[in-house]
Parts: sequence; structure tokens; C-alpha cells
Amino acid sequence: MLPGRGGPGTAGTAGRKKSMRITVDEQRQAAMKLRVLGMHCANCAVTIEKALRRVRGVKRASVNFATGEAVVELDPSAASLGEIVRAVRDAGYDVYREEAVLIVENLSTPSDELTVENRLSRIPGVVEARALHAAKKVIVAYNPLAVTVDEIREQLESMGYRVARVAAEETGLEDIEQRIAEREVAELKRLVLLTLPPSIALGLLMYLGRPLLGLPKHVVDLAGLLVATFVLAVGGRRFFAGAARSLRNLSAGMDTLVVLGSGAAYVLSIAAMLGLLESETYFEAPAFIVSFILLGRLIEAKMKLRTGEAVRKLLELQPPVARLVRNGTEEGVPLSRVRVGDLVAVKLGERIPVDGVVEEGHGYVDESMVTGEPVPVEKKPGSPVIAGTLLTTGYLRVRVTRVGRDTVLAQIVKLVRQAQAGKPPIQRLVDRVAGVFAWLVMGIAVATFTYWYLVEGLPLGKALVFLASVLLIACPCALGLASPLAVVAGLGHAARRGVVIRNVECVEKAAKLTMVVFDKTGTLTVGRPEVVEVKAYGLPEDQLLALAAAAEKRSEHPIARSIVEAASRAGAEPPELESFTPIPGQGVVAVVSGRTVAVGNEKLMKGFEVDTSRAEKDAERLRELGATIVYVAVDGQLAGILAVADKPRPHAREVIETLRRMGLRVAMLTGDNRTTAHAVARQLGIDHVIAEASPEDKADEIRRLQRSGEVVAMVGDGVNDAASLAQADVGIAMGRGTDIAKEAGDIVLVRDDLRGVITAIRAARGIYRLIKLNLLWAFLYNATLIPIAAGALYSSHGVMLRPEAAAAAMALSSISVTLNTLILSKRIIR
Repeated sequence: MLPGRGGPGTAGTAGRKKSMRITVDEQRQAAMKLRVLGMHCANCAVTIEKALRRVRGVKRASVNFATGEAVVELDPSAASLGEIVRAVRDAGYDVYREEAVLIVENLSTPSDELTVENRLSRIPGVVEARALHAAKKVIVAYNPLAVTVDEIREQLESMGYRVARVAAEETGLEDIEQRIAEREVAELKRLVLLTLPPSIALGLLMYLGRPLLGLPKHVVDLAGLLVATFVLAVGGRRFFAGAARSLRNLSAGMDTLVVLGSGAAYVLSIAAMLGLLESETYFEAPAFIVSFILLGRLIEAKMKLRTGEAVRKLLELQPPVARLVRNGTEEGVPLSRVRVGDLVAVKLGERIPVDGVVEEGHGYVDESMVTGEPVPVEKKPGSPVIAGTLLTTGYLRVRVTRVGRDTVLAQIVKLVRQAQAGKPPIQRLVDRVAGVFAWLVMGIAVATFTYWYLVEGLPLGKALVFLASVLLIACPCALGLASPLAVVAGLGHAARRGVVIRNVECVEKAAKLTMVVFDKTGTLTVGRPEVVEVKAYGLPEDQLLALAAAAEKRSEHPIARSIVEAASRAGAEPPELESFTPIPGQGVVAVVSGRTVAVGNEKLMKGFEVDTSRAEKDAERLRELGATIVYVAVDGQLAGILAVADKPRPHAREVIETLRRMGLRVAMLTGDNRTTAHAVARQLGIDHVIAEASPEDKADEIRRLQRSGEVVAMVGDGVNDAASLAQADVGIAMGRGTDIAKEAGDIVLVRDDLRGVITAIRAARGIYRLIKLNLLWAFLYNATLIPIAAGALYSSHGVMLRPEAAAAAMALSSISVTLNTLILSKRIIR
């Protein structure tokens, strides 16, 4: 039995600590308890049990519908909790998980990321662990019934990492991150000031002291020993600590290379100074190595602060104070004191502090910083407003609907920050390379030393200089920074243009898209259909409308609403509804005043064996005009048809033409009738139409396109399209502002504007291009300079790279990748 909450090992710290030392044998007998979400009957439990038993490594699975819990006994060597969760989710349910964000001060390198992710993922109860050294944070999804945050923290600290803060979610951590980043900059600045001046002075002394001043060698060497020791002790301490941590975790990173390189030069110099071997002394080398790398890290840290400023600027939009209206008077209060239902006033030039609905006043609001829309939007009573937007003209009183972390702005920031911690597939490959990079470099360094000392017969000191230069010039950090920095900067810029890329893995797929598939209703059309024509057969039109409206009034479907509105406009009073049965993808069946009324499409009519031949000519004519036909049958007889039409969205045709110019094929996927679908497609210039597809069929159609070789993006308006959005390579959801967090797509368009599809694809392509540029730069750097440091040009041209020059180049490589990201991100991500 796993120790954890509710288990025998849960009581007290001792029990928690025991879980950290769980043995393989104990894990083999592990039975994990999970809270399952979404079960509504006993069959659900059976379905989940079957799904769990199909997972390799699961010995026993028991799901209790009454308690909503599953107990899974598994072989941890064959199955992970992540696979268990995926099996439950694939079955259509979910597992309750909690997420913790840990700010880790000394998470510094890609090898740290790998070490942390690998170690935390092995903790029973951890579903997923993501580490991001660029942001110094670790995000852990875990099963609270099996492990606690304290245990995760203890594990990190036992590995030598300093956890500065733990929070339940992303929002609220920005100040902490900013403070830690600023503290890091201040600390590096202090170390540079302490180490760089004496290093420069030592360099001058070593190169000029003897020839110009005639100082004896032993005096110069003694000064070198003192300065190098001071610099290594003060500035190099952090590198030694990092290397020791890597050693403890059986990994190697940049700190390891720095310590080996500077240590080799330092030890060699001491040996030469004491006469233990014949060589020059190189005390200036370790001093310069440490100083240069500290200077490089200082510049890099300052620039890193700027890569995340797009998200920080979003956060700064929300004012800390609101103008609360009470008893007709206005009072400035901290935002934390504002509650849902309060009334707040906003004056000209002020930012709106909350989400809400305008109750009084009139004005124009600039929503560009949240939605990307450059034109101010008119607001009047009844208009929704978003926190952080700017009132450019007028005066508003807003009834509060959301505050704090529930606002649209806070949701956007949360989604972006979660995505920033993700990794595109190309980064995972780079991580694997970076994980072995340091070992590979150490191997090259040893081979270099062996060649020059044993094969070429160079003096020991010179051969050691080659060894140190190879260790110091290789830079795994440039590789490690290339992708995370591009992701952090790119996602922030995209968010400021109204595009929230929730799943960073889709960035790579978006760059390879061949086809964009649009849902029709609510996506290509505005989603507000209207009844444009009524044809009754044997009944007065108003009576037909009244019966149809009575049957549809409990439905939330847009077409149902249009029928109810049409009846209202016609003055038809819907009779009493006695029963109501929705049939997904077909319509509704109801009993109204003792009569059975069926309202829906042809499938529904066929199911009830209703003869629709009488309406064929009318239906065909209306479909040719792009209308959707709704049949109404009363007591098994066709009573009439309703033609429902929806307007295309503004800019829909322009968007489709632009996508074609970008080299993409465009298709429309709809459950509507084929004739109607083709009529709408003709209006918009779409020639590939997939019609009469049920919500379930839509996902199959996307799958069929993928099997035919297409890389597909699906654009839909959320819940009804969830399955096809999930199936597509890239799912793009029309966000409708306030429901961002509920959307199912990889990318959410904050603004309800179809042009966001183009922005989203361009942003994703831009981020991927930036990642590739950064990686190319980092690979070229290492591929070019490592051979030079190893002496590739020494025999032919006499070029020998000294360790301090190698250290300076190493620092510059990370700086150049960061600078490249800062300069190009705004240009590429448009």
C-alpha cells in the first residue's frame, strides 16, 4: 500500500518521509487510489474498469461509482500514473488532480530540468512534472490522494534545489518570479564587481608585469595564486555548488564543464608554480573564466527579464484600485475588496478593473491589449466589458461579474503561463541531446588531451590548455535556452494579439499544416440563425410556429432559439409543454397539449417514418439559398417546414482567401444538409465541403483527412466541436472572451473574430521559426568552435585558443541566443 493521505503511511512526517524512500518491492504491490470525475451510473464504473485493465502493468482495477473512487494496483516498472490518467480520460472521464507550482531558485540548466523531471515523475502519485529553468519553476500535476506538495518539495530539496515558494496555481506568482529574477541580477552584479576588476588587474600583471616592470616570476605567480583563489572562492562558488549537485544526481551540465575547465588550469598552475611539472602558470585563466561567465550570466539574466515582459504587461493592465459606487457616491477601494454584484464606476482614461456588464453610461473602450482589436468598441447598457481594457471616451458604471483570478485577463495570463512551461517536440529532442552533451564534451576533451600529449608529444601544460579550452567553449546552455526563450517570448506576444496558445506542442504541427477545416454554424457564420420563411401544410402558420416553439423552448440550440424568437415576433403563443426529449444531432420530440410534436432534420423524420415528399420542392428551393430546413411533424404527419438562415461572419471570405495564399487547403465541416452547406460554401469561396456529419462523425472525418496525409487544423466554436478539435492536429477554438478557460482547442481566439485564425497560424509558425533559428545558432556555435578549441587549426596555422578566450565565447553564445530571441520575436511573431 502506498503511503499517502488515507493510507497507513499518512500519519505524520515520518509517514510522508517513508513514501520518498519507497522500495521497488513496495511499489510492485502498490495500490493507488484515484478520484474519478464524470461518472453518472454504475455502467460508467464498469467502462472505466475495462479501460484501466487494458493498460499494460495494471494488475487490478476497481472502480466504485458510489464513492467516485478507483483503486488501481499496478506494476510501477510497467505502468505510470500518467498512463492510468490517460486511459481514464480516453474512456471519456477524468481523474481529479491538483497542480502545484514551485519556484526553484537554483534551477539553472537544461540538465537540471531533465534531472528534476525524471526524479519527480518517479514519485508515486505524480502525474506529470514540468521544469523550466528559464523561469526557474517546476509545475507538478499530482494525485492528492497519493502524494502531498510537502513530499514533492522535500524530494526537490533532497536533490540540492532551493524551493523559494509553492503555490496552487500560476496566477499570483508573477511578483515572486520577478523578485527572484531581480535578486539574481543583483547577486550576479555584485559578483562581477568583486571578481572582474581583480581578474583584469591580474591579466595586466601576468602579461605586462614582468616585461615592463621587471617583476620576478615568483612574485607574479604568487599574486596570480592569490587573485585566482579569491575569484574561485567568491565567484566560482556557485559553479562548484552546481557541479556538486549534478554529481549527486549523476548528471552533468554547464557548471560541471566550468569547474573542470577552470579547475584544470588552476591545478596545473599550482603544480607548475611548485615545480612539480614543467609548464607556464595560467592563474589568469580560471580568474577570467569565472569573471567572464558571471558577466555573461548577468547580461543573460537581464535580457531574460525582458523576454517575459509581454505577459507582465498584460498583468499590469489591471488597476489595483476600483471606484466602488455605494449609495450614489464613489469611493476608491483596493481591488481585493470588490465583490461580484458590486457597482464600479470608470472615468475617461481609466482602465476597467473588473469583468462586468455596463449598467449606466456610454463610451468607447480600447480592448486592443487583450483582444488585439485596434478599433475602440462602443459600450452601452448591457454591453460586457473586460478587466484591463481602457475607457477612451465617456463614463461607465459596471456591474461586477468577475473579479481577481476569475477575470478573462487572469485566465489568459494563467493559460499562457502554463503553456510557456510546456515543450514542443523539437525541444524534447534537444533536451535529450543536452543531457548527454556534457558527457560527450568531457570525452572529446580527454581525447584531445591524449592526442596532443601522447601522440603529438606536446608539453603537459600545453596539452592541458587544449583540454581546458574544449571543456570551456562547449555550451549546453545555448542549446537549452534556444527553445524555452522563443516559447516564452512568442506566447506572450501572441497573447497580446488576442491569440492564446494553450498547448505549445501544437506550435510545431501548426508549422506543417496542409489544411484548415471550419465548422459552419457559429464559426463561419455568426451563430445567430433566424427563421426566414415558414411553410405550413394543413395548419395556420402561426399555429405551426406555436407548436414548434413549444417543443423547442427548453433547448439551448441556436436554431431552437431562432424558432422561439420567430414565434414571439409573430405573436404566436406556445401552448403548454408536457414532455421534452432532445435527440442529439437530429432535433427534439415533445408532447404539447396532448399532441406529439417532432421538430428536426430529415433523420428525425425518417426515424418517425414521417412522409416529407410534400415539402421537397420548397425545401430544395430554400436550401439553394443557403437556408437550413427544419421539419415539423404533428402526430406523425408533416405539418410544415421552417427555413432558418445564418449570416456569414464578417471577413470570412477574406480569411479563406488569405489562408489559400498561405498555401493551405480550406474545407467546411457541418452537420447541415448537403445542399445548404454547398450554398453557404459558394458564398464564401470554399470548394471542399463535408456535410451531414453528426458531432461524432466530425471527429471521424478529421481522422479520415489525417489518414489521407493531411495535417489538419480544425476551427470550431467550442463544446459541440470538442471531439473534432481534440482529434485535429491543431484545434483552434473561437473563445468568445469569457469562456476561454472552458474551450477545448490547442489555440483559443480571445476575440470572436475569424481573422484570429490567420494570426494564430502565423504566430505558431513564427514561434517555430524562431526556435529553429535559435537552435541553428547554438548548434553552429558548438560545431564550429569545439574543433578549434581542440586544436584543429594548431598544426596548420598555429591557432591555439586560450581557456579564458574559450570562457568568454561560452558566455557570449548564451547571450547571443537570448539577444536573437529579443530582437527577432517581435518581427517574426506578427
